[in-house]
Amino acid sequence: MRTRIVRAVTRYIERPSPNFDARTRSIDLVVLHYTGMQDAATALRRLTDPAPIAGQYPGPWQSDDASADAPLPKVSAHYVVDEDGAIYSLVPEEHRAWHAGASSWEGDGDVNARSIGIEIVNGGHDFDLPDFTDAQIDAVIALLRDIFERWPALNSKRVVAHSDVAPERKQDPGEKFPWRILAEAGVSIWPAPLAAQLSTDDPTSEVQQHLAAIGYDVKQTGMMDVATKSALVAFQRRFRPSNMDGAIDDETRQFLIALARLA
Repeated sequence: MRTRIVRAVTRYIERPSPNFDARTRSIDLVVLHYTGMQDAATALRRLTDPAPIAGQYPGPWQSDDASADAPLPKVSAHYVVDEDGAIYSLVPEEHRAWHAGASSWEGDGDVNARSIGIEIVNGGHDFDLPDFTDAQIDAVIALLRDIFERWPALNSKRVVAHSDVAPERKQDPGEKFPWRILAEAGVSIWPAPLAAQLSTDDPTSEVQQHLAAIGYDVKQTGMMDVATKSALVAFQRRFRPSNMDGAIDDETRQFLIALARLA
């Protein structure tokens, strides 16, 4: 693997969005997304649009019979990272951007109130999930380091995926996002190899316990319910993307134990 020399962020390109409101609690989380749109220009226009309508943003995310003048939700993020590594600043970090939607982490249902949202330009699953560029990932790493310096409560453990906080709705930034590279750069986490003794008594309850300890919105039911299966797939998407079947296998359990110990 090549040595990554990550530049320091020297400037942001200002692209102000009117879509924000006041925070109601302290910042202690960063949420990474992909834009999931055709290109950066479309994503930036959507994230800064004060009155979006369906006809302005056609794509596979809406039905063919959608009315062109149907209003869309207003959305935003604090930052957008383009494929060439350019970083756009949309909403000041001190304000609450609208990027996470219905979501939950560590039992808190208003993720927007406590998080900084970073949108990474990528077509996502609707556009065959392209690879992220090296320049883009280096820019994300540099941006996260900048953010950590500004907010003492933030560190490598406090960076999550949109799919982590909304596993039943979202898949971004997707299974191609190189979380391990971010971990090697010190801005995310990765499970160390672990050979813990695995119990055979009640693996579902054990998995639910570990998922909840990490932060996923999972209740202790002892059954493989929808919330548990969705969270397990989200966990695998991030930490074991080679197989995201949502099954409780030994490798997934070992990873869960390792991550729960870091929580």
